[in-house]
Amino acid sequence: MIKVPRGIVNLLSDTTHPSSDSKVAAERLGKQAALYVPSGTMSNLIAIGGGANAYMGVSLHTLPNQLDGTLDIKDITNAIRSNDPHYPRSRLVAIENTQNSCGGRVLPLSYIHEVKQFCTEHNLRLHVDGARLANASVASKTSMDEFVRGADSVSLCLSKGLGAPVGSILAGSDEFIHYATRLRKSLGGGMRQAGVIASAGLYALENQFDRLAEDHINAQAFAYVISSIPGIEIDPNAVKTNIVFFRLTLDAKLDATTLAQKLEAEKGLLVGAYADENRVRAVTNLHISSRDVGYAVSSIRAPLS
Repeated sequence: MIKVPRGIVNLLSDTTHPSSDSKVAAERLGKQAALYVPSGTMSNLIAIGGGANAYMGVSLHTLPNQLDGTLDIKDITNAIRSNDPHYPRSRLVAIENTQNSCGGRVLPLSYIHEVKQFCTEHNLRLHVDGARLANASVASKTSMDEFVRGADSVSLCLSKGLGAPVGSILAGSDEFIHYATRLRKSLGGGMRQAGVIASAGLYALENQFDRLAEDHINAQAFAYVISSIPGIEIDPNAVKTNIVFFRLTLDAKLDATTLAQKLEAEKGLLVGAYADENRVRAVTNLHISSRDVGYAVSSIRAPLS
């Protein structure tokens, strides 16, 4: 980061914008071109043409995930708007891999092919929210480009599992990225001196990929050990990547919100609490060692035992 040219992401000259970052990402994702953006939200926002009607007038139709992280094809079929001028046109299907709220589940390659075939038959584009696509790739031993070969666009977060301080990649065809560059500017993503932070993303792509397996091992170890703690309900075998969800039972000494607050205040541990489901979310990353996992387990065990 110290040695890299600072660059200006607004400009398109190869010598002034983080082209190396985007080039490597495009190659890893099997796409013609890629675009560096500040956040995963912006990459998805650009790809979906807005992502939310508050910004681009896009009408969303959200569907419930199945337990394995997939969307039921029948649900997608029923969600397609009829050819009626009173309704907005259905133009795109967006899926996430790995699926966050389902505990980092990896969407099977066969399922993605099925969704792509469905999109082709119904003249729909396919966008893959690949915030943790690298985790899916490592866990399944499937290359990222194979996962998104049929996708029209894909986003990849550089600052989650890969560990860069900031940034995401949006990849697709040359024509798509040319248009996306304009949208990035309109959304405030035209950054000065972007080469500095983009270089960290490039390092992450080239050096932090294979070590994601360590995060998965730590998450699985964490899940297996806490499964024996009174008041915790979890299926350790369901943990495949770096996200762990566990539920607190009705007879647990604390609820999810109280436990999360207590862990942060007293132990310096950050976990997410889902109060409506009494669930807790924990995530491993490159800063979490096996020793840290042991510390987390003992910190959780104490107030629940």
